[in-house]
Amino acid sequence: MKIIIFCGGYGTRMWPASRKSYPKQFYPLLGGRSFFQNTVARFKREFDVNDIMVSTEHQYVKFIHKQAPEILKKNIIAEPQRRDSFGAIALVTAVVEKMYPGEVMFFSWADHIIEKEGLFLRAVKAACDYAAETGRPVSVNQEPTYPSVHNGWLKLGKNGIKYNSLDLVEIERFIEKPNFTTAKKLFRSKGYLIHTGYGAWKSDVLLEYFKKYSQQNYPVIEKIMRDWGTGQQEATLKKYYPGFEKVSIEYGLFEKIPNHERLTIALEMGWKDAGTWELMYEAMAKKEDETIVEGGAEVELFQSERNLVFGPKNKMIALVGVSNLVVIDTQDGLLVCDLSKTKHVKDVFSSLESTKPKYVD
Repeated sequence: MKIIIFCGGYGTRMWPASRKSYPKQFYPLLGGRSFFQNTVARFKREFDVNDIMVSTEHQYVKFIHKQAPEILKKNIIAEPQRRDSFGAIALVTAVVEKMYPGEVMFFSWADHIIEKEGLFLRAVKAACDYAAETGRPVSVNQEPTYPSVHNGWLKLGKNGIKYNSLDLVEIERFIEKPNFTTAKKLFRSKGYLIHTGYGAWKSDVLLEYFKKYSQQNYPVIEKIMRDWGTGQQEATLKKYYPGFEKVSIEYGLFEKIPNHERLTIALEMGWKDAGTWELMYEAMAKKEDETIVEGGAEVELFQSERNLVFGPKNKMIALVGVSNLVVIDTQDGLLVCDLSKTKHVKDVFSSLESTKPKYVD
């Protein structure tokens, strides 16, 4: 089996730390380490490092070499340009099927926090083993602990089996990111999970799904497979990869697969998607009204609580009479934002991209 860590994208909601040239998954946000480094270390607990592969954009390969030099060069799959998660997963499927026909791939993302790593890794192994035995895809998803509007949800079906002491249950349907009213209903209703994006797939099985449900994109996959590992690899990739539809894998493929063909494992594994500064705060706070400090800065608090502060070493940051704030101080950018409004940081990023691009590049 192969662990595939996806770490492309800009992380626009975590500006000013996250930039086009230095996105959040590689930025040392967590005690001097990056999300990517923590993800690699997590999987190395149970899997051979030679079985860890990385999907990223071409411009970020240098970060892989620097932060995880143990990853084999042949295991780094670099996209020539951004084509959303559909293109990234289509490329990975083509490469793995060419290099390791019929191999089980476990898809992971590089910017998540998981508190119960032992439980998670046990589920990963079970998902991969079952996929290898049966060909059926198996995902690993989080039991909700609050009514999240930041993630998709899925509804559990009625059929399931016991495998390696874990429950594998069929998926009835997927739900895109809900509004708060809907999220509260899902949370109270039980029988729903937060969609994490983790899952085990056999490369040949997923390839058949592409062939059946994405016929307009399948010829691109065939061309990449044909030339991967030859002298034509890079030329073919640059020529044909832009032909992939720019869409998420959920819209482009997964929602077209009959739900009963896919199974999931429900876990309360302490999974947190740190995709915004607010989500990062919620993932790291251990007690109510705690102020979280990262980056090495010193902080003085006066009548202030429930804040997230990121600043460099040898700098003093004082907060007086303020709460529920995000204060992110970098060399050339400063963000001060209400904790509950951090999803709108991506709008700041977009505005700067068109008016003052040097601050997001």
